[in-house]
Amino acid sequence: MTEQLGPDTVRVLIADDQVLFRRGLETVLSAEDDIEVVAEAADGEDAVARAEALAPDVVLLDVRMPRLSGVDAARRIRAALPTTRILMLTVSDEEDDLYEAIKAGVNGYLLKEISIDEVASAVHAVMKGHSLISPPMASKLLHEFNALARQASERDQELPAPALTARELQVLKLVARGMSNKDVADALYISENTVKNHVRHILEKLHLHSRMEAAMYAVRKRLLDPHHP
Repeated sequence: MTEQLGPDTVRVLIADDQVLFRRGLETVLSAEDDIEVVAEAADGEDAVARAEALAPDVVLLDVRMPRLSGVDAARRIRAALPTTRILMLTVSDEEDDLYEAIKAGVNGYLLKEISIDEVASAVHAVMKGHSLISPPMASKLLHEFNALARQASERDQELPAPALTARELQVLKLVARGMSNKDVADALYISENTVKNHVRHILEKLHLHSRMEAAMYAVRKRLLDPHHP
């Protein structure tokens, strides 16, 4: 008999071509009272098909997989399921993989050097609206931010600023600091749903696909006060 899932249960799809790693993740995640592993996939094509069929809350993807890469799978899942969180869990510390994953709209990029027991915490974090990047990859991302800011400074000053409202600009700055929707709502004394609407409008106006891309934009446009904690 199938166990009845609670309303707050996080439904997870695991996609990785390493059987033992999938089994380890399934064991750890299934031990959580509020996480249910609804399916597993051994390649990118299967991951997309199962995601579209089951509409999980979170998809765990490896970058390097047969038939379809994790990045391409993420891009297709994001297009089909805009509200599904996508968390990359990979051995690849290549900068290009990180940047392409962010462009594909992932919510996190974690190296497999983290303890497998930490994956459950990561699943909960992305469900709360957080964006996660392993520290070594975050350092590379910050380096790229600085390089982009230097290279694009003069060009950006000549371009007209996007038509963001004052409130949307406030929300963008807080999102760029890694704050969740709830944290932003508390800081601005507005509802969480209002924050979600602002974020959606910001992404649409800036032609971006994820909160991470919005953060990159804010840094490149020098919207953040470097003296702000």
